[in-house]
Amino acid sequence: MNDNSETKGNAEAKLGYKPEVRAVEDAKQEVNAISSNLLDWMGVEGKVTESGATVSVCEAIDPDLTKYYTIHHPWSVYKLSKGTFETAMRNVRERLPKHGWEITQEGETKSRARNPEIVAVNRRTHHWVQIEWAKERSGDLEELISVDVDSRCYRAPKGAEL
Repeated sequence: MNDNSETKGNAEAKLGYKPEVRAVEDAKQEVNAISSNLLDWMGVEGKVTESGATVSVCEAIDPDLTKYYTIHHPWSVYKLSKGTFETAMRNVRERLPKHGWEITQEGETKSRARNPEIVAVNRRTHHWVQIEWAKERSGDLEELISVDVDSRCYRAPKGAEL
């Protein structure tokens, strides 16, 4: 067995699945689309942070980010001009399961603020999302809903730069 196939076998064994070979831009577009859907499902209007999805390390098998990667998209909605934060959380909680997402955790964060939180996974695409309504924030920070969308680990195509 050469080093390359040995690495692939170890990756599959450690992750519990075979990492799909996927172009980084395609994986980013998919995560950005998930984020867009989540915002639509919230049914509120407000300011949204402008960041897009980025490449992140696949910690379990490639901490040096050489061949394997994940996609991470942190964003938030704040300064609502239409709707309420409570409505946004209720709407997303109702719509996630209708679109193939399984809510795996719901309740309060473990932080001192005990903010409402929803964690969900899409078993078909293997993406997961963590949504927190930060209504209690230190200092004079205004409330917001923060969202983190993450992908599973992918293998970059041969010759791709990470």
